[in-house]
Amino acid sequence: MTNRAALNAPERLVMTSTLFACCLFSAADAHAADLTGTPHAAHHAQGRPGAARDSAANAKGSSMETIHVRAAASTSRRQVLAHQNDPVSVTTVTEKDLQSHQITNLQQAQKLMPSVTLQVTNPRNTAINIRGLGNFSSTAQDGLENGTAVYIDGVYQTRPGSALYDISDLSGFEVLKGPQATRGGVDNDGGMINITTAAPSFKRQYSVTGDYGSYNTGNIRLRATGAIGNSDKVAYSISGFSNNRDGYIKNVTTGRMYQDYHDIGVKGQILANPTDRLSLRLIADYTHMRGSCCVSVPSTMLSHYANGAAIAGTYAQRAAYAGATAIPAHSFRDMLISGPGSQAYDQESYGVSLDLNYRLAHGWKLENIAAWRTWYWYPHNAYTGGTGIIPGIWAQTAGNNQVYEQHATEELRISSPENRPWQVSGGVFYMYEAVPDSIYDAITPQGAKYYGYGYSPAVYNAALNGYGYSASDDPVTNSLAGYVRAKYQINRQLTIEGGFRYSFVTKSGGYESSTSSGASFAGLSATDARTAATLRNSMFGSAMSYRAFHRETEPSGSLSLVYRPSEAHLLYATYSRGVRNGGINVANLNVSQGANPDVKPELNDMFEFGVKNAFFNKRLLVNASAFWNNVHNYITSASYYTPTGTIISYLTNAKHVVSRGFELDARGTIAPGLEGRLSAAYTDAFYASFRNATQPLESSNIKTMRDLSGNQIPLNSKWNLSAGLEYTIPFQSFLPTSSHWGSDLLLYIGGDYTYRSSYYADPSESAYTRIAPYGLFDAHIGARPRSGKWDVSFWGHNMLDKRYFITMTPQAHGGMFYGQLGDPAMFGGEFTYHL
Repeated sequence: MTNRAALNAPERLVMTSTLFACCLFSAADAHAADLTGTPHAAHHAQGRPGAARDSAANAKGSSMETIHVRAAASTSRRQVLAHQNDPVSVTTVTEKDLQSHQITNLQQAQKLMPSVTLQVTNPRNTAINIRGLGNFSSTAQDGLENGTAVYIDGVYQTRPGSALYDISDLSGFEVLKGPQATRGGVDNDGGMINITTAAPSFKRQYSVTGDYGSYNTGNIRLRATGAIGNSDKVAYSISGFSNNRDGYIKNVTTGRMYQDYHDIGVKGQILANPTDRLSLRLIADYTHMRGSCCVSVPSTMLSHYANGAAIAGTYAQRAAYAGATAIPAHSFRDMLISGPGSQAYDQESYGVSLDLNYRLAHGWKLENIAAWRTWYWYPHNAYTGGTGIIPGIWAQTAGNNQVYEQHATEELRISSPENRPWQVSGGVFYMYEAVPDSIYDAITPQGAKYYGYGYSPAVYNAALNGYGYSASDDPVTNSLAGYVRAKYQINRQLTIEGGFRYSFVTKSGGYESSTSSGASFAGLSATDARTAATLRNSMFGSAMSYRAFHRETEPSGSLSLVYRPSEAHLLYATYSRGVRNGGINVANLNVSQGANPDVKPELNDMFEFGVKNAFFNKRLLVNASAFWNNVHNYITSASYYTPTGTIISYLTNAKHVVSRGFELDARGTIAPGLEGRLSAAYTDAFYASFRNATQPLESSNIKTMRDLSGNQIPLNSKWNLSAGLEYTIPFQSFLPTSSHWGSDLLLYIGGDYTYRSSYYADPSESAYTRIAPYGLFDAHIGARPRSGKWDVSFWGHNMLDKRYFITMTPQAHGGMFYGQLGDPAMFGGEFTYHL
């Protein structure tokens, strides 16, 4: 049980540091001259789903909004201020942040977004959470969507793994926390992540960025944009990237290095302004990821259960019997695995979208976003020993799940003019998705000996040697929703706003499995045949076939009261309801023995109180919020026992979860040339009621359900912190006052620290799957002219070479735990040039 009443020493230290930094920001003289310069960047379209965007104005250089600051209103400054008058807690990663931290995808951006947690077992098995909500596990859930919605240029990304790849023309991230049902797109209960990219520009520009670093990291990004011919109506952009890195985890048996990647992508855009009222943005892109990521290293091997009973067939006993390839004595810092198996994957994502904006009469705006996308996941595994799941053992000749996901979305939105007492917007959203999945697993002779330890050779060979398992599932989703959002300014200081959404969702699909074996039970006694059948079913389950249908109609919405004591300060109180839509189990369930293929929707009632402050002509922003989420029917996993004692895990609903806490986001100019940012989050997310949970591996000999009420939910850290400083100074400061050489040159140096407290990495919440706290330090140094024409920098990631686990998973056969390690220290340099 978790004690939530008191803060331990590290937590008090983080809180003290947070308050100190906030005071430091407030005391700074932010009226000093801006020495950072304006980043050279193409204008981008704001990516909030369903939001009216004037792409033409952006592309031609018009600012997205009026900003009263002394310095030039750069893209990054506009990004930070975009939601400063919005009653929602937001964390923004700006275009400048991307450049300073060498960020090209969502995984890399996570370190600047402390309320966001990602767990990536592999690109297909991905969980994205905000404030602890979104997904309880990285295990693939084809019949469900994530409770955290991810959008790229307003287009919803249905599968979390499809949003992990590098993105051409990337210009920023914004995280809106808590349910955002009335902002368009899909319903959600954790929040949304909007990823934006640069739109074409009518000014001809060319750019190239290249970097090289540790483990032969070699990346290059190219972009060209400009008007087509001499047109002032049509512009284009084309961009691409190639990213490569060698691995750093060594298989001592084969010599193969794992954790490498080799990714390519290309993106083309057309921006057309046929009339002053009409703007169209057409985007087509293709990305191919190839690598051997997410290799697991053994962490703990048990010999006894928690109650002292000996484990029958520990890893050491099974491995010796099966003739495992020994791994040299080492610690996990050495990053070694053993075995003759292999692990690799390919992933492709491609699609097209059309964003149409039309200005109606009297200032009304109409927007339509239509998109079609495909995500293709195809691994190439022959394991499991080669990847460390069972060290030294080649247990399976194959273990592959191929997914060919397709989805189409259509959203039509209308919005009233701004700067009026009454403002209203509304729209209709539709999504279709199909996720056909095929599975194949096969056991080797060595795997038969390992899994069949304790049985006679006749039994385990007949049951497992050459045993193959094939399965397929085909969930299909249709989602239709209508929503409206309104705002009324009661007086100059008080505003009320809110919205309502109604969604209709259906999901249908089925699961079908079959088995094959190179051996039969012929020649076995009746007793041995029954034993062999039980052993075989304990691996993958018996052949199964069923169909399921899920239907739901869910209302959701929000209501906010906003008080502005002055133009620069805002206080708000918000209630909102969000939904993570339910769905169907697509797993090897025996529905006749108690498993329910239908999963109820997850409902979140959130209360949030926040304050937003802009100081020194909006050069310093300090925002804080406190929140309380009551989550009903939290989607998680549980188990039931068959009459023969076999445990079956499946998706189900926990009765009640609470996620509560507070957050601080501050960024701005601390002193002349010195910029800082601080984001801190405390999230206490726990099971208020969950009495039918799975026993952890160390207690799996107890054939009863487990009560997790009071425990922290998986993947949630109570404390998350991200802080950074960057100092920029003219090069001329180091020269005599009479010298004019280098007068245009700026030098900069920066450092960043991120911290995450401990968390359970697996839904079983075994004590051995609890990840220890860790902190990482990054730094960079570079130079650029004020014009931003070029930029050269040198960087270091995890500079103190902290070794830490990011996942941890139990392996029932052998009483073992294994996990994935975070990246070790890496160093490199980057150069960007603009023509």
